[in-house]
Amino acid sequence: MTADKQMYSLWDDLERFDLGDSEAIPSEWNDKKALYLEKMNSAVFLRDEVKYNYFRLQAEVAIPGEVGFIGLVFGAKDPGNYELVYLAPVEIQYDPVVNGSMTWQIYHGPSYQKPLPDMTGAWHKFSLEVQPGGARVFLGENKEPALVLTRLQHGGQRLGRVGVWSFLPSYIRNLVIEEIPQAPIEPEATDLRKLKSESFITEWRVSSSLIQDGAKDQTWTKAFVEENGTLNINRIHRAKPGATVEVKSDFAIEEEEETVLSLGYSDSIRLWVNGKEVYQGDWCWSPPYHDGRIRPDFASVPIKWRKGANSIRAELSQRESFGWGLAVKTGLSKMTFINDNDDNAW
Repeated sequence: MTADKQMYSLWDDLERFDLGDSEAIPSEWNDKKALYLEKMNSAVFLRDEVKYNYFRLQAEVAIPGEVGFIGLVFGAKDPGNYELVYLAPVEIQYDPVVNGSMTWQIYHGPSYQKPLPDMTGAWHKFSLEVQPGGARVFLGENKEPALVLTRLQHGGQRLGRVGVWSFLPSYIRNLVIEEIPQAPIEPEATDLRKLKSESFITEWRVSSSLIQDGAKDQTWTKAFVEENGTLNINRIHRAKPGATVEVKSDFAIEEEEETVLSLGYSDSIRLWVNGKEVYQGDWCWSPPYHDGRIRPDFASVPIKWRKGANSIRAELSQRESFGWGLAVKTGLSKMTFINDNDDNAW
């Protein structure tokens, strides 16, 4: 195969890119010309779609200060939905943007992150190899991937627009898009049966309208959790400060039982079990004390479940415009979800 390659300096060929509201400008860092970005959660897209089925995205990147994030974008469906992998001073993070919002609070841990020594100030080669089912992430000249992504949250769509992304001051230069040989990555499907066996609530219904919109007659969208057991509200409602959504799940058990329910959430929650409020709290990004990431063992509540039908209902409120959602484990060994035939499938 004769590989095809496209190269963009990013400082003198910006007419090839849609800058949107990024405010990106040509600049210089450590004696190298580059594109400078400093706006939060801002993407710059190549105007032409990439037509390769298998390709490498590569660029030189630099983060000048202690806080900054610079990334590569692919599989963009539109300006608010795309795959993103970024370099931070001390980590690599997979952070798919969903309905305009970053979702790192939902996708964290070794399947999505790689810790690094401090990368501040220096130029680094950063690249992605996009294949069917996933992507491999490389840093510097290392031949072994720093991170392998086997679940792409936008469905593994390879074709579409690519680009660059930033959050706070950062630099990027010499973007290369290169066709590469096929080397498939076996995608991992979400195992809802396994999650259910671990007592996760795997099926939820999400209100069609935000509570503050005043809708009296809600319709409900059925939603399933992600591979880590978290319900990603971003897939249904755009995260914006002040937004509140209602979620619920109904299930049956064969005998009365007492367990400890555990949960994680972002950003604020009120939780009811069988109509009784059992928990409320706040958990959001507030460095250096709180990272705001959703973990199913963040809080716990003792619950006495009744024989037959049981219900969990929650009001989730958004404060930051990042990922929002929840993960709940009932502690029950067996439960049967009660389906509502009027639900919309998602």
